[in-house]
Amino acid sequence: MSVKSYLLILFHLVPWSLGMGAVFYFAFIAVPLANRFLTGETRVKFIRWNIKYYSPFFLLMLSIVVVTGAWRLTDYKIVLGLQYFQDVSTVLIIKLCLFFVVYILAAYQSFGLGLKVTGQGDKAMEDTVDAAVVDGVFKKMRWIAIINLIVMTATAYVGLELSRIPYFQ
Repeated sequence: MSVKSYLLILFHLVPWSLGMGAVFYFAFIAVPLANRFLTGETRVKFIRWNIKYYSPFFLLMLSIVVVTGAWRLTDYKIVLGLQYFQDVSTVLIIKLCLFFVVYILAAYQSFGLGLKVTGQGDKAMEDTVDAAVVDGVFKKMRWIAIINLIVMTATAYVGLELSRIPYFQ
């Protein structure tokens, strides 16, 4: 395997790992930290700040994973030729469907829920938002993050199945 192939794998796995880390932080560190140690306006600001930076970062990492995965598939297409569709298509379709679920949930998390509490444009984070609204959004976003962790793990497993296709011979 060439250095280019190793770099493509690295450029695919690093954003995936960073995205998984962001989701894990959001679901299992930020939420319990806010619930246990913070109260009142400080808690609401902490939650809003986490939502403001978590959502775009996670979507960026997912987008990089999509692009680098497509680059990686180009190697498969070149080496396998017409055999590519027979060997790769079923596994790839499963992986892309799982990843589509993750991406749709992340987009809903960011645009459907996150903007309700962070605001948008120049006035973002300046308005006051009711603590009950922030708590409701944060709880929904946490559950979506947990679902995303599970589906991203399944996607990684399918990706490992994809990597077992004998093309490096």
